Amino acid sequence: MEELNRNNYEQKMSEGLVIVDYFATWCNPCMSFAPIFESVASELKDKATFVKCNVDNEQRLAMSQGVASIPCIIAYKNGKEVDRFVGLRSKSDFTSFVKKQM
Repeated sequence: MEELNRNNYEQKMSEGLVIVDYFATWCNPCMSFAPIFESVASELKDKATFVKCNVDNEQRLAMSQGVASIPCIIAYKNGKEVDRFVGLRSKSDFTSFVKKQM
């Protein structure tokens, strides 16, 4: 899974639907959500771009996006935030969240 960082942020966000998982390796809900995120990303890879952002490595980027709690999933369309949720969700809930953005 590709990681989002300050060096590739502009390129990744430039167009289309991008789903970002803001997470940390020490966060148990984040680690529980990781396989769900990866599974949905694999299933819907032709419909959206899925990337992860480690908030410990990219604190300024996470702060600039208003990420205060993790896991925080943000959907962007053509560089603009269109929706977000915080916390652990089921695979079906996450799939519905992504499909709602399409």
